[in-house]
Amino acid sequence: MAETDEVADVSIEVSNLDRILASSITKRLCHDSPSLVESSIFRVPQKLRRRNENVYDPNIVSIGPYHRGTKRLAPMEEIKMWYLGSLLERFPPPPEGTLEHIVESIRRLQKRARDHYADPFSLNDEKFIEMMVVDGCFLIELFRKEAYVVPRHRDDPIFNTSWMYENLYHDVILLENQIPWFILQRLFELTDVTVAVSEQEPHFLAKLVLKFFETMMLTTVPAEYRPNDREVKHILDLLHSCLLSTSGRRRPENTNLQLFPPVTDLLQAGVVFKKGSPDDILNIKFSKGVFEIPPIKVRGNSESLFRNLIAYEQCDRHCRDQFTSYAVFLDCLINTSKDADLLCDEEIVVHALSTEDVSNLFNGLYNDTLISEFYYGRIAHDVNEYYRDQWPRWRATLMRDYFSNPWSISSFIAAIFILILTFIQALFSILSY
Repeated sequence: MAETDEVADVSIEVSNLDRILASSITKRLCHDSPSLVESSIFRVPQKLRRRNENVYDPNIVSIGPYHRGTKRLAPMEEIKMWYLGSLLERFPPPPEGTLEHIVESIRRLQKRARDHYADPFSLNDEKFIEMMVVDGCFLIELFRKEAYVVPRHRDDPIFNTSWMYENLYHDVILLENQIPWFILQRLFELTDVTVAVSEQEPHFLAKLVLKFFETMMLTTVPAEYRPNDREVKHILDLLHSCLLSTSGRRRPENTNLQLFPPVTDLLQAGVVFKKGSPDDILNIKFSKGVFEIPPIKVRGNSESLFRNLIAYEQCDRHCRDQFTSYAVFLDCLINTSKDADLLCDEEIVVHALSTEDVSNLFNGLYNDTLISEFYYGRIAHDVNEYYRDQWPRWRATLMRDYFSNPWSISSFIAAIFILILTFIQALFSILSY
């Protein structure tokens, strides 16, 4: 009997523990999705980071909360405050009144701004608002100074030190180093005291940003901002949008991921490469053995831009795989430095790097990514069909071996002529019998 009572007591005790544990789990249940609708600024997944950590981390300046407080970036905080002070000096004194108005306006937007960050960070409201104001005003002042909308100080370390300027190109486009565009736009409007009529133009801030990144962009012609129904989310999103033209936004007919041979192999098969229109780098065409590829500009920071654009497409559910598909396409075409050389000869790749560096850049650029829609599926299919056809290959061999120069052509014609004469002579010999 005593043993039965002990079993009952144990059962009651276990039951109580189960109830307590269930209650604890219930309290921690999430009833809302952890993925916010407005999320657009992400930490780069470790799977992508492992390829090259350096292209995702800032070198000299922290923008936004993810890299705030990093010791090696601390020296730039003083320059940020100096830029904010320079901006406030253009307003009537005292500066505290102007700054109070700016802080008040950003405070009203801080909840929405927080929702744009997909990953958690530890900052109370006051620190977060301060960061939005200081970082945002620094960027706006930087873009205005670069375009000479406001004067540059003769001792400005950013414009007097080439290494610092080059590193800013890298840092400001990073996916982890962004602040929401609507914060920048609001700060731009609040701090507009210039007499320049141009600042009143629609989308002038976007034009300033594109002017700042003009030398870094992948296009060989200046990028243009084409407003559409979708709101700009941040600076990297602006660059992404400008690199995608109307043709890039259309859904492809065939989205199956297909790889195809590199340039050297395609040339052997008779494929001809031509430089396409520079206005739209994604508008690639292939027809009857002719590849028409818009020129792309490759320089020191191009890998950083490429990888952050790809990471953005991989993280943001509203983005499609256009740029990731473009990276797959280039990786297929450029396998070795010889492939890069041939594209450089046709002015399809305009580079400030060695062709070996160019080929290394594109090899494996899209590794560890997931492509749900390959935007060059139809082109890849047509290229492979053409490559497998024998006649273009024979024709290319004939042109290369026998018609590559006037002497070869003369020799070929002479050989045919001799062959004809030999045949006629043999024919007459047979008839004479």
